[in-house]
Amino acid sequence: MHTEIPLINILWTGGWDSTYRVLHLSRMNVILQPHYIICDNRRSIKFELEAINKITDDILNDTRTQCVFKTTIITHEKDIPPDEEIANAFRSIRQSVLIGPQYDYLSRYAKTVGNLEIGIEKGGLAEDMMNKFGKLTYVENNGLSYWELDKSASSAALFKVFGYFRFPIYTLSKLNMKAEAEKLRVMDIMEKTWFCHFPHSGLPCGCCFPCKFTIEDGLDYRLPKQALRRYSVEKKFGKHKLYQLIKRFRRKLLNY
Repeated sequence: MHTEIPLINILWTGGWDSTYRVLHLSRMNVILQPHYIICDNRRSIKFELEAINKITDDILNDTRTQCVFKTTIITHEKDIPPDEEIANAFRSIRQSVLIGPQYDYLSRYAKTVGNLEIGIEKGGLAEDMMNKFGKLTYVENNGLSYWELDKSASSAALFKVFGYFRFPIYTLSKLNMKAEAEKLRVMDIMEKTWFCHFPHSGLPCGCCFPCKFTIEDGLDYRLPKQALRRYSVEKKFGKHKLYQLIKRFRRKLLNY
């Protein structure tokens, strides 16, 4: 009996979480279609796309790759159709949980694609949001496994924003992914991922949210000493108004 090869659409930023899933899927008999969204506010676009290009070459040249790896579809956020229902639902959620503004346009994009995988990992605001407004259900389908929102047990707003996604790594931490990547012998590729939103001299800043998550999730070795010092200073003085003023000035003037 002929079995159709599943097509997997996945958001890929070139970061740790989404790259882990991309590498995991690359060892499977699937058609893998990555998607990257350009947002003008992100100062890390150049670094993320460089990581995607390097990792793509590694996957295509790896004899262990089993998937059909398609060229990454790159879409500008401005070209994603507006959706007032999603926008209203997003604003409703954000009144209670301060999730990132990217989930508005990512949800609108996911609606156009359908069943789009997103690399939301264990912990953080996303988990708080899910616990507060809904419930995830575990799914196994044709050798694939992921989590998806249970519509009957989730608020209308949550389902409107996140109902178009699949969550394949929702129960994994960064250290869990590192351990699995070591088993798959792909850590050399994982080390090429990018995470910082405000790079300084081509290196992670230590102060943006992705840098903080990377440090606090046990991967602090990936940041230079200067970035770790900035993190420590922010941890100590981050709530002080003077420090906040200095940080805003620094980002405006020095871009980190």
